[in-house]
Amino acid sequence: MKILRVNEKEMKAAVDAFFEYAMFSHRWSTTVDDEPTYDHIKGEESIYDLKTPPGIDKLQQFCKVAKENQFQWAWSDTCCIDKTNNVELQESIISMFSWYELSSVTIVYLSDVTDEKSFKNSVWFARGWTLQELIAPRLVWFYKKDWTPYINSKQNHKKDPQVVKIISEATNIDQAVILNQFVPGLRDVGSDEVKKRMSWLALRKTAKIEDMAYCMMGIFGVHMPVMYGERKNAFVRLQKEIMNLTDDLSLFDWVGEPSELHSYFASHPSCFVKPPAGRGRGSSKNSHVRLFQASKAFASAIGSTVVINVKKLLLDPPHGHFIANGKMNMPMFVHEVTKLIPADTTGPPILDADGFVDYFVKAEGLAEVMITTHKLLPINEEDSPCYRLVRMWDLNLIPPEDAVKKADEETGAGDGDGERHEGSIHTPHWLDRSDILSPMANAVTAAVSHNAVVMFMSRLREPFVAQLLIQRKRGGPYERVGTRERLIAAPSSGSITFRGIKILSVR
Repeated sequence: MKILRVNEKEMKAAVDAFFEYAMFSHRWSTTVDDEPTYDHIKGEESIYDLKTPPGIDKLQQFCKVAKENQFQWAWSDTCCIDKTNNVELQESIISMFSWYELSSVTIVYLSDVTDEKSFKNSVWFARGWTLQELIAPRLVWFYKKDWTPYINSKQNHKKDPQVVKIISEATNIDQAVILNQFVPGLRDVGSDEVKKRMSWLALRKTAKIEDMAYCMMGIFGVHMPVMYGERKNAFVRLQKEIMNLTDDLSLFDWVGEPSELHSYFASHPSCFVKPPAGRGRGSSKNSHVRLFQASKAFASAIGSTVVINVKKLLLDPPHGHFIANGKMNMPMFVHEVTKLIPADTTGPPILDADGFVDYFVKAEGLAEVMITTHKLLPINEEDSPCYRLVRMWDLNLIPPEDAVKKADEETGAGDGDGERHEGSIHTPHWLDRSDILSPMANAVTAAVSHNAVVMFMSRLREPFVAQLLIQRKRGGPYERVGTRERLIAAPSSGSITFRGIKILSVR
């Protein structure tokens, strides 16, 4: 008997090295019975002795490559999950992203690839589950139809510039996401991140419709029960879970048909197919400063009531949105629709050959816009419904403190020396007269810089992403109207009216 003297670090390194494993990624056969299952390999001493099912040779080749590269352990989704055990199946689906992420290598077999052209067009890039199998692993090796490496290198194929370029073009995923280790979840992410990730899935397919949601759980850091049979409701549940994790409003920036379960959620990932546009959403410190510099003439036109109301809002802004009793309660800027007419006035509105119809919409305080919908909207009827154009409340509308501070320094706000700087924005004279303001108004006025008001109002005058809501019965919940394209609304020329936040209940 020998006693080995090793420290904890050395012991951990030895154990980790022993249990390093290779993961398998591939396109499942269109005939599911062709793939080897848990029952096929259970109790077998060696998979190399198996002759059936037809897909066994693919599994054997994967294990051969793993063994040649000194791996003692290998995992394949076809046969390493007992799919008859619901508990094991659910745990596996929820854990799948982390398993690929922690693998020492992921071996990708591309059964339809023989050269660069076929690589770009491989069906592997069009499947739902292979999305996480691409971005989760640290090290990836691609193998062609004949089981030769796609590039003659044992280095990370995801790091090869030409390979990454082709993958980015084939998947609409930024090269930086492929090159760098992807971080799942939504902590400390930028605006439009939800829509960007959804767009990666938009043109992909899965055999089961529920998997369009389940295959994204790891990417978004979401944990939810797996319930095959719920069909489209799975994607709605995914969106609800994402909503609980982030304030990123790009979750609601989609086009197409709303879900039948909840109209403010998209019915399918294809609704996110277009990449996010920066116009009208998001913010940066510099954008607030630029708007401020262009708003000096505009500042003097802001009325006293507007200033007080904006300062109250900036002091105590609404936070988030929540679902209760099947309805979502959402803080919004609301514009009542005063005119909604078909674009074609030669007769009653009808759907065109593609199943769409155009309408002109005019709402209070906004310029007229045209929308294209897939359904005829009820108008000019007895007990006609109400329509609203809305802008969702976004915390990014609030000017950053350092941008406001910089503006205050440039304009001399709060100097106390009475000196006026040429071209500066000063607090309106009526705000200096405490005798005409209530104690509450005085407190609000003192707490928020007038420059913050100007920056905020300037942002509200920019074009923005809007949604059209319909209220079918007075006092009832609103529903979102699906549109073929993003609805970009803009304030009417000369309009500087501030509309306070309203909480609407949306079904």
